[in-house]
Amino acid sequence: MSYEEFFQRNLGIFERKEQEKTRDAKVVIIGCGGIGGVIALVLARSGVGHFVLMDPESYEPSNMNRQIACCSETLGVNKAACTKENILRINPQAQVTVYERALVPTEIEEIIKLGDVIAPVTDDWALSLTALEVVRKSGKPAVMAYPVGALGRACTFLPDSPSAAECLAMPFGLSYDELKEYTERPEARRLLQYYVTEGAWREEWFDRWCVGELPHAQICTIVWVTACLAATEILKLITGKWKPVVAPYYWHITPTSARIKKFGLFRRLMSRLSRREGLQRQFPRLARSKRLLRLFTRLLG
Repeated sequence: MSYEEFFQRNLGIFERKEQEKTRDAKVVIIGCGGIGGVIALVLARSGVGHFVLMDPESYEPSNMNRQIACCSETLGVNKAACTKENILRINPQAQVTVYERALVPTEIEEIIKLGDVIAPVTDDWALSLTALEVVRKSGKPAVMAYPVGALGRACTFLPDSPSAAECLAMPFGLSYDELKEYTERPEARRLLQYYVTEGAWREEWFDRWCVGELPHAQICTIVWVTACLAATEILKLITGKWKPVVAPYYWHITPTSARIKKFGLFRRLMSRLSRREGLQRQFPRLARSKRLLRLFTRLLG
């Protein structure tokens, strides 16, 4: 079977030159779990011909509820290697480079040279934010996608976009190590009340996650829908057929709606202010007050 036969139905939508762009495109996916695995396989079924995949982890039972290539027979198999195998089962002509290890922050600039579009979707949130900022400054496009329980967000970052940290109200301009330390603080996690409101986390789960006792709560449907929208953003960038949803605008996905929203200016203000030690010292007090947390969450939008 030929490439043309596999992807001929795409030509009912794409011009032949757009499909050729898809075939020639190089996509770097950092993290091949719930989001990255779906992005990779959706793009493979769309005819993307070149992938760079990176993930240090192997499938474990807790991945079964949402990660597309996690099956009983793939438990213990590296996620990037397993994703490559599935891509080649779809399109044996695809070229796939695999790194069965974690991305090191100091090598981000080198890794992103390997792709036309970059998708930093690792579970290490500080690493994904750091990579998004490096890609943005490099002049290449990057696609962000992350699910939080019953909430999913996805969008494209271009060189003239605000930073991902600003959009997500994370401290702007921190190094990877500083951002990693910040995102693991219980008082900083406690500020993420939208995990409970929009994300529909149970309060008990959220409380235990804040202190590091439980992992992120996820459901398959939101993970896969979010990943499919991210893959659509990548296809937009590759083919030029549709206008991408570019930050500060983003896809906002819940069980009852899917719409385009905008990260508000208050988030960008908080991003700048939250790196100040004086404000950070107020986090425990803010985290203890339900009234202040509700107000803070509403202001974030």
